[in-house]
Amino acid sequence: MPLRSAPLPRMAGHLSFMRAQNKAICDVRSGDLAVLGLPFEDTSAPYAGQSLAARALRETSVYFGWHANPQFSHPVDIDARQDIQTDGLHERLCDLGDISPGHDKAIHAALRAAASQISRIGACAVILGGSDHLSETVQCALPNCQTVQLGGTPRDARDFHISTLPNGSARLCQSNTATQLTDLSKWRDASRPLFVQFDLSVFETSLGALCDYPRLGGCDLETVAQWLSALGQHEASAIMLTGLNPNRPGMGVVKVGQRLMVTALLAFIYARLGFGIDHPGCPTSKENVPT
Repeated sequence: MPLRSAPLPRMAGHLSFMRAQNKAICDVRSGDLAVLGLPFEDTSAPYAGQSLAARALRETSVYFGWHANPQFSHPVDIDARQDIQTDGLHERLCDLGDISPGHDKAIHAALRAAASQISRIGACAVILGGSDHLSETVQCALPNCQTVQLGGTPRDARDFHISTLPNGSARLCQSNTATQLTDLSKWRDASRPLFVQFDLSVFETSLGALCDYPRLGGCDLETVAQWLSALGQHEASAIMLTGLNPNRPGMGVVKVGQRLMVTALLAFIYARLGFGIDHPGCPTSKENVPT
């Protein structure tokens, strides 16, 4: 059988996030996006399966790995209907693999060390999976950081909460996103690191029910992407994708949650790396259609 010389199918080859190159943490450079997986269970969650989140997100992301495939040398954003000028993405996006399994203290220590080192370099950590408990470890690794929560259960009134699960104490996102984006700019202190917790529960229940805590209300995909684009422009030091349970009964096959999270995360990646494109859904000059 002859050796394959053409590009590999999307489902073949070594699995990394968006087909990014694998790197050791010591090779990460300032301005990079470094992906790190947390394949661990949250023992307080009602269902087992969160340990599969890191792999599930990577598997879904390969459909967006055009930058590693010469067949897709001129990518186009099909929502904004614009060319995406992303020269250098393959050089600046890297996958560090997963935190090694171990006892609880060792996992937290390894995560804290990795997040701290990536921040000191001047790069941004993209952390796949994990629980609220592990997100607190990332916060500790970023001294005096500010935290933005998209979805999830609010933990600190000083954080900026976007469509979080109501617990009676949080400042909830208002329907006027433009006003809330202005509030974010006023709240943000650029002298402090920024940590973003992106939880699947931020989406309205009609879109995603793969999380352990589905909720009424929430945001649509366009609104979440708009928030992530804004947060990328604020140069976040780390973003953590939580709440995904690919093994949740009844929804594990269609991978709705993974697709929602990865699609929205693209807006953060492009903004954090400075690849300016109009936000999906916004009319552009190329969208005008004669009537």
